Amino acid sequence: MAEIVEHLPFVVVDKGQEYYVSVAGHQRPDGEWEGWLEYVPLDESDVLITPTETTQSNLSALRHWAEVLTETYVQGAFRRAVRGTAAPVDSRIAARRAEQAAAVAATVDLPDPFEMFTEDPERMRRRLSAWPRATLLNIIKASNLNPAGKSLAWLTDRQLVTFIVTAVEAQLSAGRQF
Repeated sequence: MAEIVEHLPFVVVDKGQEYYVSVAGHQRPDGEWEGWLEYVPLDESDVLITPTETTQSNLSALRHWAEVLTETYVQGAFRRAVRGTAAPVDSRIAARRAEQAAAVAATVDLPDPFEMFTEDPERMRRRLSAWPRATLLNIIKASNLNPAGKSLAWLTDRQLVTFIVTAVEAQLSAGRQF
């Protein structure tokens, strides 16, 4: 199964559309890891993926490969992704699966982020940091913290926590009652 290996610090802009970049990969039956780049748009249009960009002996080597990628490489890979993603293979798109997992994992009682914020924002941040990604995404959805409906798949777990805290603070400042 594919997984996000590294979120890259680059944004690619093409025809006015912004894409956030991640390296994804999966372990092959022979134990080696294949890696590719995923370009996640801010809107809900399709994720663009490159063909396999590298094969590494283990996950640690794939992470190292991802950490040393340059902006020039990422731009060139974007052109390969545009050419190669006419019909993306959904089983390879790790970013989309993360969102789907969050949608079906809403079977637990979710805390009220507005109540948590008014009690203690720093404690809220610590509690949120302990929860899995699927729970964080469900809190955002259930509490309508992303009214624009932008894709959050490109955010790291830590960034999701900051997103929740910031969105709650902004909505409370704007007069939202909970």
